[in-house]
Amino acid sequence: MIDKIEIANIPIHLFTVSTLHKTIKVAVISNSKTLFLHANARLIELANSKEKWLQEFFNMENGYVICDGAGVQLAARLTNQEVPEKIPYNSWIWPFAQFMSEENFTVFLLGADKSTISTSKRRLEERVPGLRIVGIRDGYFNKDRNSADNQKVVEYINECDPDILLVGFGMPIQERWVKENYDSINSRCIFPCGGAFDFISGNKPVAPKIFQKLYLEWLFRFVLEPVRLSGRVTTSFLRFGRVLLKLYLK
Repeated sequence: MIDKIEIANIPIHLFTVSTLHKTIKVAVISNSKTLFLHANARLIELANSKEKWLQEFFNMENGYVICDGAGVQLAARLTNQEVPEKIPYNSWIWPFAQFMSEENFTVFLLGADKSTISTSKRRLEERVPGLRIVGIRDGYFNKDRNSADNQKVVEYINECDPDILLVGFGMPIQERWVKENYDSINSRCIFPCGGAFDFISGNKPVAPKIFQKLYLEWLFRFVLEPVRLSGRVTTSFLRFGRVLLKLYLK
């Protein structure tokens, strides 16, 4: 059993990279379909504002939630709870790939555009020889659960029969897609992974360690993409700030 805390109705499991890998291994070997979700400040604010269905989804019995942001750590401190280790995809993906290779687990990459997903596959295989990527598919298809496009994608995933499925559509689109298609997917472990493929492919740089240490990764990304992120960052900060204030006063 993995201990957990709760931040604004979202459980956060107290994983280390080692215990996370062990939990994944148990799920694959026991053929027990398991969700491995990740939470950051944006997820917390969405789940407590316009996407409240996320609260129920993140509390599914067959799922775990990984800390993927300094905002979650800050919220834990404000509520006098144990601070979880941050395990972000932009740095964890490489040890994760090495772990999958060593365990001979298979993986399917779903998301991004055709160029990015193809480059992600190539870079993973170059950096981690022996990694078994059994299939890839870009994220540009009709994601309506009953669409012919969507059914073909799910059928293709199941034909490839991966132990691990990485879904990178961005939040909360990827969570909604996983929720709607969960019963139809045969993979042992399912990971919504946000923009992981942009980092794997090299499309986006990882923030320097000094930014990570000072909890300023958001600022690094904002400087690189001010136009695209200006509205989202402002809105997310205000909403997350309101959530933190409520937690602190409570």
